[in-house]
Amino acid sequence: MSGTKKGKAEPAISEQGLADAIAAARNGDEMAFELLWRETNPRLSKFVQSRTFNSALDFEEILSETWLNVARDIRKFKGEYSAFTAWVYSIARNRIIDSARKRDRTIQPEEELESASEVKSNQDVVADFEASENVQRIIAKINELPAAQAEVLMLRVVSDLSVEAVAKILKKNANSVRVLAHRGLATLKESLAGDHE
Repeated sequence: MSGTKKGKAEPAISEQGLADAIAAARNGDEMAFELLWRETNPRLSKFVQSRTFNSALDFEEILSETWLNVARDIRKFKGEYSAFTAWVYSIARNRIIDSARKRDRTIQPEEELESASEVKSNQDVVADFEASENVQRIIAKINELPAAQAEVLMLRVVSDLSVEAVAKILKKNANSVRVLAHRGLATLKESLAGDHE
């Protein structure tokens, strides 16, 4: 355990191992693609779930569509693992936006709307996420922030992505990402403090 930073998990695989996995996956190696999925999916899952929290969007469907897109287009991908992560998150973000637009265009009976907001799943990530009332409260508060601030906080805090990766995903400069994160955290802190009073 010596040499590890407190609060940061050691990467499961080296940078070179990830670069090799990307190259192999581009050439159709299913084992390499699975390795990339295992390395990327846990945090991506949390990001998608937090962005669709308390909505009628099906986060499992969005995750599936994201990975189907990645599998279909990985042959065209060029770059290192950090660029791969930004690419995957961009796809997920676009799937969320598309799903929300599609939902808004679809007229659903009132009963369906009520039941659609209840996310049902047997995945461990969902059980862990829903088990914590504090996490639910914080996610709900983040989702009340202006959209740009909420998205930056979800990517920076929930997904633990670097400022540079978030800037690439959102097509913003790194300084804008820092400002949005700072403002979002300040507003969130104020909002949570108001709840305690």
